Amino acid sequence: MAYQALYRRYRPAKFEDFVGQEAIIKTLKSQVMSGRIAHAYLFCGTRGTGKTSAAKVFARAINCETPEDGEPCGTCAACQALQADSTLDILEIDAASNNGVEEIRDLREKVKYPPAVGRFRVYIIDEVHMLSQGAFNALLKTLEEPPAHAKFILATTEPQKLPATILSRCQRFDFGRIPLVKIADRLEQAIQTEGISYEKSAVERIARAAEGGMRDAWSIADMCMGYALENQQGLTDELVREILGSTDRSTLFEFADAVISGDSAGVLSHIDQVMRNGKEIQVFLKDVSAHFRALLMSGVCGREACAKVLDVTQEDADAYSDQAAQASQIRLMRILNLFLQAEADMKWSSQPRFAAESAALRACLPEESVQVDSLRERLDEMERKIQSGEIAVAPKAKRTAGKASQPAAGSEAPAEDKPESNEPKIAPTSEAVYKAMVQEMRKELPMAYGLLLQGRLAHETNGLFTVVFDPKMYSINVSMLNKKDNSDKIEASLSKIAGRPCTFRAALEGSVEEKDQKILAAKEAAERQAAENMKAITEAFGRENVRIVDMKA
Repeated sequence: MAYQALYRRYRPAKFEDFVGQEAIIKTLKSQVMSGRIAHAYLFCGTRGTGKTSAAKVFARAINCETPEDGEPCGTCAACQALQADSTLDILEIDAASNNGVEEIRDLREKVKYPPAVGRFRVYIIDEVHMLSQGAFNALLKTLEEPPAHAKFILATTEPQKLPATILSRCQRFDFGRIPLVKIADRLEQAIQTEGISYEKSAVERIARAAEGGMRDAWSIADMCMGYALENQQGLTDELVREILGSTDRSTLFEFADAVISGDSAGVLSHIDQVMRNGKEIQVFLKDVSAHFRALLMSGVCGREACAKVLDVTQEDADAYSDQAAQASQIRLMRILNLFLQAEADMKWSSQPRFAAESAALRACLPEESVQVDSLRERLDEMERKIQSGEIAVAPKAKRTAGKASQPAAGSEAPAEDKPESNEPKIAPTSEAVYKAMVQEMRKELPMAYGLLLQGRLAHETNGLFTVVFDPKMYSINVSMLNKKDNSDKIEASLSKIAGRPCTFRAALEGSVEEKDQKILAAKEAAERQAAENMKAITEAFGRENVRIVDMKA
C-alpha cells in the first residue's frame, strides 16, 4: 500500500478530532443538533487551520441519519457512502482552477438536482477568493436563494477579496491560528502512535515552526520522522533544527550577548560561522529577530506573563528575562527594528550577508553614539531645508559702529527696520543633495533606494547627477534606474532638494557615458578655474592694465 502523508492520515473525521477552534466547532455542532442549518457558510483563516476539514465533517454531520451530539455517527448508510466518496452529495470545487463564469453557470444548472443519499447536497468551494468578478455575479443569485436541499460552504484565506454582496449572504466563521501547546500535544499523540522515540523540545520546535498551522506541523513532522527512521534514530531537537536550518537556542543567546555588550568582532564571528555551517542568513536573521522580540516581551510583561505570551516554558522565560535585564527596553526596541529592517533590505540586496553584518554592527553601537548620530541626521536635515528654502530664517540686523542708545525705563524701544542680509545663500553640495535624495527614496520608492545603495555618485555637471555601478555585479541596476518612472521620481527629488532643475543618469563604471561626463566635468572645472584666475588678476592690476592674447592664433 502506498505511503500516506501524516496530514492526510490524521485529518479530522469528527469534530472531536479538531485541534483548537473550540468556539467554531461548538457552534456547528449546535446547529446540527437543533436543525438550524444556514444555506451558506464562509470559513476563512490562515492556511492549515482546519477550514476544509471542518467543511467536510459538517457536510457529513448534516447528512447523517442519526447524529450523536452533533457528530456524524459513521455507521448509517449516508455516512458510509459519504466517507467512501461513492456519492456526489458532497462536491468539492477548486475555485483556483474553476474560476470562470462558465463553471459557475454549470454549477447553477446542477444545483437543481436533489441529493442521492443524504438530505442535503453540499458544495464546498475552496479558495473562493480566486473567482473572477463575473463568476461572483453568476453565483450571487444562487447563493441568495438556493434550493432547499443545497448548502454552500465557501473557504478562503483572503476574505477581504470577496465582494460585500457575497459576504452578507453567508454565516462567517474565522479560524484562528492554533496555539503552540495544542499543536505540540497533537503531534506527541501521533508520534507515540507511530512508535518513534522523541524529545519534547523537538516537538515544540516543530510546533513553533508551524506558526499556528496544523497542516504545516504535520508536513514538518513527516519530513523529520522520515529522516529519523532512515537513520534509525529518534526525533531529537538537533535533528529538527538541522532539517529546518534554524539556529540553536544557545547560539542565539550568545549572539544576543555579543550585541548587547557591543562586541562587534564577536557578532561578525557568529555570522561568519553561520555561513560556514551552510545555514541561510535569512533564516538566521529571522531567528535573531524572534529572539530579540522575546527579550523585549519579557522585559515588558515580566517572567510569568512572558511564558504565556511567548508559548515557552518557565525556564526559557527566566533565561529571556535575565538577558533582557542587561539592556534597556529602548535599546532592545532599536535592535529589533534594525534586524527587521535588515530582513526587508535583503529582498533588494545581491549580498544578503552584508545587510546582516551592517545591521549587527549598528546594533552594537552604544546608545550615546546612536543619539549623536540621530542629532547629526536631524541637523543635516534642518540645514538642507534651510538651504532649499523650506524653512525661512530671519535676516541678521546690521551691527552699528557705536553703542545703540538705551531706551528710557518704562518706554518702548522704537521700531527699527532691519535690513535684509546681503550674504549670499550657500547652495548645498552635490554630495549632500545626492545623499538627501537617497534617503527620500527610502520612503517614496524603496526599490530605487535598494538599487542606489549599491552605486556611488561619480560627479554632477550642470545639474546632471551621474551614478555609476560595478559592471560585473550591478548592470541590471542601470536599466532599472534609467526607466522613465524611476528616473522621473529621482529627478523630481533632486530638483526639490537642490532648489534648481536637475537630471539623473545611471551608468556602468568605465562606460562611454561615464567617460563623456568625466570629460565634460573636467572641462567645466578648468573653465571655472580660469575665470577665478582672471578675476584675481583684474582685481590686483585693474581691468584696464590687463590685455588678453590668444596664443593659438
